[in-house]
Formats: sequence, C-alpha cells, structure tokens
Amino acid sequence: KNPRDFTYENIAKFKKQIELLGKSIDWSKELATSDDYFYQWTQWIFKKLYEKKLASLEDVEVNFCEKLGTVLANDEIIQTNEGIVSERGNFPVIKKKMKQWVLKITKYAERLLEDLKFLDWKEDIKEIQKKWIGKKEGFIFNFFILLENNKKDDNFIEVFTTKPSTIFGVNALVLAPEHPLIDFLVSEENISKVNVYLEQVRKKTNLEKQKNQNKTGIFTGRYALHPFNNKKIPIWISDYVLIHYGTGVVMCVPSCDKRDYLFSKKFNLELINIISDDNFDKKNMSILEKVN
Repeated sequence: KNPRDFTYENIAKFKKQIELLGKSIDWSKELATSDDYFYQWTQWIFKKLYEKKLASLEDVEVNFCEKLGTVLANDEIIQTNEGIVSERGNFPVIKKKMKQWVLKITKYAERLLEDLKFLDWKEDIKEIQKKWIGKKEGFIFNFFILLENNKKDDNFIEVFTTKPSTIFGVNALVLAPEHPLIDFLVSEENISKVNVYLEQVRKKTNLEKQKNQNKTGIFTGRYALHPFNNKKIPIWISDYVLIHYGTGVVMCVPSCDKRDYLFSKKFNLELINIISDDNFDKKNMSILEKVN
C-alpha cells in the first residue's frame, strides 16, 4: 500500500478522535508534511544542499531491526543481557551499514555556536546546545604506520587531542571499533580474534560502551611510530573510543586519563609517568579523579 494513502487515512482517524473529545480546533491551520505544498520546499532545500556538496550518500552504521523491517534511533533500542533489542516488541537489533543521506551540519558548527547569543532562550538551554555542538580546540598528530617488516608506511593515523603536552605519555593508539583503517591495520595472525571482538562490540549501545568500567579491547598486531621520538606504539581497538569523537582514535595516556589508565592496567601496557610523582601506580587513580 502506498504510504501516502495510509498516512492520510490515519490523519482522518486522529482528527475524528480529537473531535469526539470535544476539542476546539481551527482546522484551517492544519498542515501535513506529506502535502505537495509542503514537501516541494523540503525538496527545494535538499537540492540546494546537494548542489553545495552539503548532502551526500554514505555508508552509515545504523540500528536495524529485521523483524520490524526498519532502522531505529538510539532512543528506540534497549540493551539487554542477550544484546540489543527494539523498545517496541523486544525484537533483536543488529548494527548494519546502510546507505544513508548525511547532511554536513558540522560545516556550520562555528556559526551555530556564535549565533546562540542572538536567541531569546534560557541560558541552561543554550548551554545544552553548546555541549551538543561540542566545540573542542586542540592538535592533530600523525602517527605513521609500521608495516610487518617494520618499515614505515606512507599511511598514517590522525589523532586529535586537546592536551598536546601529553604526547610523550602515549603508550598506545586506540581505535574505535568502526574505524575505517581497521581492515588495513590488522595483521594476518590477528584477523580472526579481531573479528570475534568486533562482533561482540556490535551488540552494545554507545551508552553501554561509555558507562562500562570493565574495559575491553584487542591488539591489532601492528605498530605506529611516535611522531617525535620514533618509539614503536602498539595499535589497539577498544569500544571505549567513539568513532564520532575527534578522528575516532585516542592517544592512550594513562597518567592523565582515568579510562586510559584502566585500559592500560587491564592489558598490561606500559605506564609512562609524565606526572612528577614517585608513587605513580598507587596515587595515580586519586590524581586522575581530580583531573577528570
């Protein structure tokens, strides 16, 4: 059945229900976004966005429910012990890459932030908007990838950090599980282990990944070169790193970040002390609580 048909059938039902309730409605103000008059303008603005290269068709990982036959938003899914399920019906939900239209609103991030001062909104609402835009100032470091013969490759991993002074405390690079370089990075002997880990991660929501104190991860089997001292830096994958933050990679600096510290302790990574304290291992957690 044409979606247009049942859309207007349902609108008629809703109107009837409102009338039965005795509500006083000015139906001359009625507007449906499926009306020709309305969507001609949404099509017009989309065309303009496309012409300016602000709209593109990309492969995006989504929450897909086969039973419902649709993509679900993050607030329409629930995390259970068995995995992710739909809020409606408790049907299994999988992470799946699908073609999606993406609007590059990040191109306007600076303007959106700057123009908040012109809005007659409450300050707490403006603060929420500022956090949503999430402007961060920092540096990008390039870590060149080492090939299996330990020769430097032409490819490198970009890492964004708001704390460039911590660069000498890096003990690993940690990639988000969705990072596009993973297929290229993983060594042959580690492929099967990495694939098992990635499958486990796909069953978690972003909220669970962030809240989980029990850090998980897998070594790719590959290394990168430190940009300043040429030290070999192991490349890991972990679900505590989010693909949409920065470049989807973090410099693991255990002396300055609680999550990095917990991750390093769990996987016995080198604890490089860039905080002047002889009793680093015992006191570091309390220091990090203050830093964070």
